[in-house]
Amino acid sequence: MKISCILIDDEPFALNILEDDLLQFPQIEVLAKFSSPLAVIDFLAEHAVDLIFSDIQMPEMLGTQFVRGLNNGPLIIFTTAFHQYALEGFELNVVDYLMKPIRKERLAVAIKKVEDQLRLRENQQASQPEDYIVVNVEYQKIKLLVRDILYIEGLKDYVKIYLVNRAHPLLTRSNLRGMESKLPAASFARIHNSFIVNKARVTALQPTKIFLDNVALPIGKKYTESIKSI
Repeated sequence: MKISCILIDDEPFALNILEDDLLQFPQIEVLAKFSSPLAVIDFLAEHAVDLIFSDIQMPEMLGTQFVRGLNNGPLIIFTTAFHQYALEGFELNVVDYLMKPIRKERLAVAIKKVEDQLRLRENQQASQPEDYIVVNVEYQKIKLLVRDILYIEGLKDYVKIYLVNRAHPLLTRSNLRGMESKLPAASFARIHNSFIVNKARVTALQPTKIFLDNVALPIGKKYTESIKSI
């Protein structure tokens, strides 16, 4: 199992030490390092991330505040020199709470917890029926048949879900990565940083555009493999 992760800490030395320690675990892939959680939101919208190692006491935003604002986000491990946030970390359902300086034996235990949770998530997704998804819309849980989804547009912290035979899209708080994890991969394809389409609803293709009846959507250069699957 390969685990993609990012690191957040306002202390460059702490970031480098943690990265060096993580290099000893072949299943861990460090995608990026950040000195502030404010720079992470756009990255999460563009990249698939399984795990975030986050410091807590940072000048621009507390790590706990950052995690509280995530929706369908990656798994979280807090790395901190302070005990007082442990209860809040428990309430936020983080995988682990590591005290600095982090012992390598303790880090290995935390990574094992992450592996267990990711396997559990995969098993749950495999056992769930793929003919519908459930989303939150205006304080209600809405069941959507996947065959009725035309395409999905990402707007940073929100997505618009366009449905067949419905004039206006549904708006739900999530990101495209979160929505992509809910959808059956065999039926949907990411074609752009901002769009996921229902393959069965595609009516025509051009080198830079994809058509769903009278709707034309742009094709991102890095999503050519997704287009081939259509």
